[in-house]
Amino acid sequence: MNKTIFIILTVFTIVGLYGQIQQQEFLDPGKVRKEYRLKDFKTILFSDEEVFEKNLALQDRKYIETSGYRIQLISTQDLHEAIKMKALADSLYNMPVYVDFEPPNYKVRIGNYPTNEEALSMQKIMKKRGFKYAWVVPGKIVVPK
Repeated sequence: MNKTIFIILTVFTIVGLYGQIQQQEFLDPGKVRKEYRLKDFKTILFSDEEVFEKNLALQDRKYIETSGYRIQLISTQDLHEAIKMKALADSLYNMPVYVDFEPPNYKVRIGNYPTNEEALSMQKIMKKRGFKYAWVVPGKIVVPK
């Protein structure tokens, strides 16, 4: 009986440790990097026309997708509420605003910040401007190469 319990506990411990190793490898920023051009963004962004300027000089500029931070303004199941929040953020800030769908919620996120400190300083400004539920979230960002 004691031997069976020991074997079961050993198996659960090994599985748990293996799962943690897999998670750490997934979060390695070196494995996330990927190069893009502006015209390739339709596959990775909500809408490149809404996020980046329509400037022909920027069409061939290279961007990379990497680990970083964004500021989440709202998480809602109501698509119309998410679109209204995106429009409000677009009118107040000259930076990319994204609407991500992670079932069952639409998440409105703004900016591409390489460091947590940059995102936190902008979060404070946004809270003063009325976005009282703004918080910093880690994720993939798009920055010029």
